[in-house]
Amino acid sequence: MDVLRLDDLTVHDLIGFGESGRVFQAEDRAGAPCVLKVLDEPAINRNLLDKTTKRLAAGGWPDGVMPVLAADFGGAPACVLLPLVADEVEGQPMVPRSLQHKLDEHPGIDSWKVVRALARTLAGIHSKRVAHGNLKPGNVFIAHDGSVLVSDWALGNMPGVSNFHFTDAVLYQPPEQLLRPAGFLEEEGYHWDVYAFGSLAFRLITGRFPRCNETFQQVAPPAGQTHRDGIHADLGKVARNVSQQEAIEWPDPAANPLEEGLREWIERCLLLDPEARPGSMVEVSAGFETVEAELARSREIDTLLDQRRKAERATRRVWFALGAAIVLAIGLAGLWQLAASQLAGERAARRAEQIEAGTEIETAKAAMEKARAEAEEATHVLSYERDRWLARLEASRLIGDRLFEWAMEKGHRSLPPLDGRDLRLKRLERYFKDFLTRTSDQESLEDEHARVRLELAEVMLAAGDEEAASKRLEEALQAWEAMPKDADFKLRIARDSLLLALLRQAKSDPETAASFETARKAFEEVPRGDVDVTRLDQLVAVLDFHEAQLLAAQGQDSKALDQLMRATQTLNRIADERPDSAVLRSELAACYLSSATILEGMGSMGDAREVRTLAAAELNKLLEKDPKNTQLRLDLAGCYGSMAEAAVLSGDVTGAEPLSQAAMKLLDQVLIEQPD
Repeated sequence: MDVLRLDDLTVHDLIGFGESGRVFQAEDRAGAPCVLKVLDEPAINRNLLDKTTKRLAAGGWPDGVMPVLAADFGGAPACVLLPLVADEVEGQPMVPRSLQHKLDEHPGIDSWKVVRALARTLAGIHSKRVAHGNLKPGNVFIAHDGSVLVSDWALGNMPGVSNFHFTDAVLYQPPEQLLRPAGFLEEEGYHWDVYAFGSLAFRLITGRFPRCNETFQQVAPPAGQTHRDGIHADLGKVARNVSQQEAIEWPDPAANPLEEGLREWIERCLLLDPEARPGSMVEVSAGFETVEAELARSREIDTLLDQRRKAERATRRVWFALGAAIVLAIGLAGLWQLAASQLAGERAARRAEQIEAGTEIETAKAAMEKARAEAEEATHVLSYERDRWLARLEASRLIGDRLFEWAMEKGHRSLPPLDGRDLRLKRLERYFKDFLTRTSDQESLEDEHARVRLELAEVMLAAGDEEAASKRLEEALQAWEAMPKDADFKLRIARDSLLLALLRQAKSDPETAASFETARKAFEEVPRGDVDVTRLDQLVAVLDFHEAQLLAAQGQDSKALDQLMRATQTLNRIADERPDSAVLRSELAACYLSSATILEGMGSMGDAREVRTLAAAELNKLLEKDPKNTQLRLDLAGCYGSMAEAAVLSGDVTGAEPLSQAAMKLLDQVLIEQPD
């Protein structure tokens, strides 16, 4: 898939529009016709589109998927270049060859052909670990050779979409997708596609929707049109109405045993319980093929039985002829009778041998075909099991990352603390190094090697070894270079870069400034729409705070003060959203105190005093929750002392006295409790 360059295209007329953008007829530099789709920013999730499209393109597009000729998901606006699948009508705009424009041909002679082809195409998409999530007639095209092409995956009712308008895709989606589109990121999209396939197949075969038919027929666009104006749907109400109709009723009986078997699979696809449906379209497509194979074997057995009956009738006729010949021979002569009887016996033996040999050959052929069908079915089952275990492996990796963070970070916000941290870090380092050594020659574990290298770098960060951590982090980034990087990975790299910069700052490393700059660039690359924004803002505020301390030490007071104010505003907002977080208030108080020190250096004594007042307020809030915390009391006493000193220097002796008394009271309490 190439990067889209608009300068290489000649854009013609607008030929369509939808909920996600506009569609233009175009030509590439060689004059070949194509379609340019310009996507609307509020109606798409750029990161999700980019990830799913790259997965489908990797290793070649699956059969039945409309290939993306070129794309630019990072541009403004995002654009996609697709092949032109349309019919020319003289004097009129091009007519797309979508299933929506051919709905008046269904139900018809080709309906089951389209349904089976669509099942195979969706199975190919699922085998690439991609869910479509936006199945409807307008996204299914019929090529000129009769093959099916599916497009527009990861659009419409998707997570991260800020402006979603009603489309007829809603009429084919299961209740859980209508109520919670965020489940697409948790691999629930495979069950959604199974239900949507069942709904679309039911409509192609019967001309009706499986549930809420009368209502859906009124809002669904008619054949040849892609939308209805003035439709505004309550997705929650649609989901409730669909959920209230449990049973599915076919308007007429199946035409033959094959159709009956395929209908049973469609009914399984339309179950309201997502766990009761087939796991993916790979299983549904394999089920279709199994039904067809079993019927083929049944027909072959009937053919063999017919052949056997014909052979038996032929044998009876031969025996009758031989009997007549024997009677005639007896009448002619005794010698001729003896010769004829011997000849007849010999012929009968040969014929029996031929019949027996023919039967054995046919039996062997039937056994061979049965074995071949069983092997194909086993292959499909193994493929489905492989996909399912890959999904489970991905989930186990997430659990492993969670346990790794717990093992490394004492005092994790949502987990109980662990003791023996230094020994635990040494054991983790030794375990990861042994794993890399033992599996270094196994190329199939490249993704695990990259993950372990990153975790080894984080162990070095936790142990306080900045040189080893920097080296290990660089090795991990090189190992991950050829692998897909999602938003969580980018946030993790940015956080590790910040920890490395803080470690270097604590050890007065001359590379500290460069490390802060690297960490800031890493945070800028994190897509805010796909991560915990509060956590991201908190980490950036910590970066601003510590980098401001470095700038102040270098004499850049004005720049340092601006950064501290930005960090303070961010931490204030987060602290208001999470008033129970002591860590945030501690960081906020530290920001206030650092700002006051810089203001004093700049000669703004009044401002410094006001900022210290804010710091004292935050420290008092922390002491209300933890009144025995010695360090907090010492920090507050120091804050009161600095405020008293500033008041004396400004001539306000009266204002300095209560501040000095408050500081001495705190120090006396600490001295009484800890005389040493």
